[in-house]
Amino acid sequence: MATKIKTIDKQSEVYPECHWCADNVGRIALWGNLGLFFLKLICGIEGDSKALLADAVHSGVDVLTAALVMICLRISKSPPDDEHPYGHGKMEYIASMFIGISLWSVATLILYECLIDIVRGVTHQPNTIALAGLLISIAANELMFRHSLCCGNRFKSPAMIANAWENRADVYSSLAALVGVVGAQLGFLFMDPVGAILVAILISWSAFNMMRDSWKGILDHSIDESIENKIRKEVSKHSEVQKVASLRTREVGPYLEINLKLAVSPDLSLREGCEISNRIKHALVEKIDDRVSIINVCPTGFYGKG
Repeated sequence: MATKIKTIDKQSEVYPECHWCADNVGRIALWGNLGLFFLKLICGIEGDSKALLADAVHSGVDVLTAALVMICLRISKSPPDDEHPYGHGKMEYIASMFIGISLWSVATLILYECLIDIVRGVTHQPNTIALAGLLISIAANELMFRHSLCCGNRFKSPAMIANAWENRADVYSSLAALVGVVGAQLGFLFMDPVGAILVAILISWSAFNMMRDSWKGILDHSIDESIENKIRKEVSKHSEVQKVASLRTREVGPYLEINLKLAVSPDLSLREGCEISNRIKHALVEKIDDRVSIINVCPTGFYGKG
């Protein structure tokens, strides 16, 4: 039988406002990036800046991915049902993977366009309006980063954390674009597309990290080794347990799942075995990482210590 822990409810007793922040991460990201997309698009066209237009495309992708995060977060919070007895937590990994793939595609397109521009020769020089757009972009994305990362860490949400680092990537990409625009205004015209190339490189690195972490989650990667060591240490305190016969762990969205098989004396009755498993289950609930959502403990006969 599974034991469930409502960790978010415990945290909300101390920080009730966190619920509002978490529920609105997607909306803030969506409308914030939509506003930045139009701002950077207009400033990029009026300011004649390739770097700022590349950054605008980045924000355009963010609008699509923010909408996806909103949908996936809503689905991942759905309770388990007959077709999905383990819940819908993996939708968050799917959202993170989509964000990564989208960013990688955008970075490749930007890189290609800028290299062509450099080969053909750069003749345009950005003006001051491009600088204004970039400064506003840096400030707004940093605020959205801090908001989404705080919520992601509070609720242990991969999608929120991925969304946060996507906003931080926007800060870095806007800084790279800023370097390009300033360099071009000082007379080094090639610096504008070079700034856009730096934006593409930063986007690619962010996309790679997102896809790597999402892939681990989709493939049921084991949880941190330190947590597994804590589980074994807690189990060793119970003298009735001869050994940990099997320990399997995985992350399911923001939660952890533990499947534990304990070797006990074959002379114990079924009731005694169940009592031991229940005691250990409750001990793990109190001592292990507060993200634990499901613990399955099963006693099995032990016939030797070899």
